[in-house]
Amino acid sequence: MFLIRLLVGAVLALIALLHGYWGVGGLWPGRDPHDLAAKVIGPGELPPAGACFGVAAVLAGAAGTVLLAPRSRPARRGAALTAGVLLLRGLVGYLLPRSGQKFDRLNRRLYSPLCLGLGLLTALSLRR
Repeated sequence: MFLIRLLVGAVLALIALLHGYWGVGGLWPGRDPHDLAAKVIGPGELPPAGACFGVAAVLAGAAGTVLLAPRSRPARRGAALTAGVLLLRGLVGYLLPRSGQKFDRLNRRLYSPLCLGLGLLTALSLRR
């Protein structure tokens, strides 16, 4: 189970770093702010830097709770919450109506499957 927790924690930490990168003005995987928004949130403007940093902090905390789950009851609860949120996010991505936008395609092919996989692995790592 340690390797599963390590994998999930590492992926969540990398996603947290990506959100921090966007918070300081990074544009990857977009070419410009409009293209980045189209790929990561859908049509519209990018959220403010503070929102990116907030999401980065939540993801970093989630990574920590997954890694620390076997060591404390609060971390175990946090990891269970993380699993639930990831599973819900993954499912919602498939329940939303299809728009044909860049984000919709990426959401169905990458973001939602990633959330479902991370949620399932987190839940699996909590089994005793």
